[in-house]
Amino acid sequence: MTTRTWLVALAMLTAIGCGSEGGETEGLPCTGEGCSCSGADCECMAGTDCKTECGATACSLDCRANSKCQGSSEGALTLTCLDTSECKGSGGDGSVISCTQASSCDLKAGAGATATCGDEAACKLNLGAGASIRCAQGSTCDLKCDADCVVECIEAAQCTVSCGADATPGVACPDGRVVCGREC
Repeated sequence: MTTRTWLVALAMLTAIGCGSEGGETEGLPCTGEGCSCSGADCECMAGTDCKTECGATACSLDCRANSKCQGSSEGALTLTCLDTSECKGSGGDGSVISCTQASSCDLKAGAGATATCGDEAACKLNLGAGASIRCAQGSTCDLKCDADCVVECIEAAQCTVSCGADATPGVACPDGRVVCGREC
């Protein structure tokens, strides 16, 4: 087999390994330089661009080492954004977002989503009903909740919380939480 044939075969196997089972006709859930996947679990490293399009399937994307990432799923999206990375995207109900280590996150997620913003990260999140958000360690959080949610803003974090379509400010509770659409 020639070197070129080996390279073509290797490229095809790599594409099949990036979130595809090989028989699918839809696009791969992970594209872009530096993207590596195992099933629906993708990772983007070292300043590369990575895009994960999962359709209705739940999937995950880890964005590390000053990467630029975008994740999208109608199902739950698990997004981890680290090491001064920039992360954008949208996820369905039950999504889990973690933005730390001076990263920047701009995401929308469905009902029951959970989010953590820490280590001086900048988070702009728009989350569905029943969301739970923790903003800590000097982070800046601009948060919008569609309905009821609970925000814990601690450890020198700066939080702005708006509730519902009319962007009513969240209610500050005596225990330090900020809530939308529920009692303290």
